[in-house]
Amino acid sequence: MSGSREEVEAIRVHSEQAPLFRDRYDTLPADPHASCFAYSRYRLQLQLDRRLPPASRRERLLDLGCGTGHHLAWARGLGYDVAGTDGSEAMLAEARRLNPSSELRLAPADALPFPDASFDAILCIEVLRYLPQIDPCLREMGRVLKPGGVALATASPLLNLNGFPLLNRLGRWVPALRTVRLKQHFHTSWGLERRFRRAGFRQVTVHGVYLGLGNWIERLHPRSLAGFLRSLERMDGAMSDHPLLRDLSGMLLAHACR
Repeated sequence: MSGSREEVEAIRVHSEQAPLFRDRYDTLPADPHASCFAYSRYRLQLQLDRRLPPASRRERLLDLGCGTGHHLAWARGLGYDVAGTDGSEAMLAEARRLNPSSELRLAPADALPFPDASFDAILCIEVLRYLPQIDPCLREMGRVLKPGGVALATASPLLNLNGFPLLNRLGRWVPALRTVRLKQHFHTSWGLERRFRRAGFRQVTVHGVYLGLGNWIERLHPRSLAGFLRSLERMDGAMSDHPLLRDLSGMLLAHACR
């Protein structure tokens, strides 16, 4: 297993959590307001639907860090010839359950086992947050994309209103504040755009996906969460991607063209 110690630990933890993520994704359609995880993926899906059109011909799509295969199955439904990579065999086993005929390969994010210009589109969902250095991954994405190809990649905002970046750092030293087991890495919209351009992408826009305020409700008064998220949704689309507010959102989405 290659990669930094942090990346190796992220793969180990996600391998343990593969059944948990499978169940979370399997139950997503039931109620997008049932948890902050469900709401974040619901808001992300609205953005992905807007930015990745159905395949018009035999176009190829790579899901880098495909996890349990949820987004692979969605892209297949749009008509794409899909392939997926992940660093965890346990995650790939779950992905094969949903995508039995798709090409799924064990690979690190910075060494993709495909020739140059192999894909028309790339998804990279909730991968960059676990990479201490994202530039090698971005360069690999650019390498395997065809000219004119599109990458859609999420990142965790440094200024997130839910306070997670600070809690994630403090939790390494104060166990009572630890909300997740893994150290994560955070970005600003302008910094993320700059890194994509430095990796060779010509057109880059970064969007806020949803407001992270619900995490405070989920921690402090979980019974109020569903009602709060339903109320928040009325203004979430306009506020989370407003140029002055997107860095306060709970997730960033980079839309980059090769």
